[in-house]
Amino acid sequence: MSVLQEERSAETRRKLLDATLECLHEFGYAGTTTIEIARRAGVSRGAQLHHYPRKQELVASALEHVFTLRLEQFRNAAVELPAGREARVNALIDLLWPAFRGPAFYAWLELVVASRTDAALRDAVRAASRRFEEGVRRILAAIFGVSEDARGAAGAIEFVVFGLLESLAIEHSLRDAEGADRAEFEAAIGFLKNLANFIVDRSVGPVCNTPGEAGR
Repeated sequence: MSVLQEERSAETRRKLLDATLECLHEFGYAGTTTIEIARRAGVSRGAQLHHYPRKQELVASALEHVFTLRLEQFRNAAVELPAGREARVNALIDLLWPAFRGPAFYAWLELVVASRTDAALRDAVRAASRRFEEGVRRILAAIFGVSEDARGAAGAIEFVVFGLLESLAIEHSLRDAEGADRAEFEAAIGFLKNLANFIVDRSVGPVCNTPGEAGR
């Protein structure tokens, strides 16, 4: 295959994966069809079948795409953090919270729910989740200066920050978080910042990296 053909194939796959993410976000897993994915991607049905003959293969690739996007969102947020531990924790949560209300997160949530009754999908979700968590912990270790022999500290921070943001994001999808319930969510984010700062202070030594190191 020539370089040009490889580039075209990669672009077609990217379009199909982006369209899959859109469909998962808009229609859910059950409502996502390969026909609609191909239409949204602007590719022929034949091209879609050439790259991904079965829906399961396309969804598995889309799962990796979702986690890559989420990790990239986190990595981009990490390089924008200010100096100072408390300021860094608070800014990190402020930068992450919008990502937990975006298409990538809700597409992931659809796949997690669907995987409960689909063994093959469940294995793929578990494997991708483990890789995502490890990537998050490496970035957190860089942000807060966690040494190689104290990676459990990064795991504790990841567990608190990501776990609570995920819970809030699910609740956000069910309520009028931009209207009547907005103040309640703002208060919850404030509580999360206090808790995260407590966990960081208990888990991490006195040295904190300078802004930008986490993205290297």
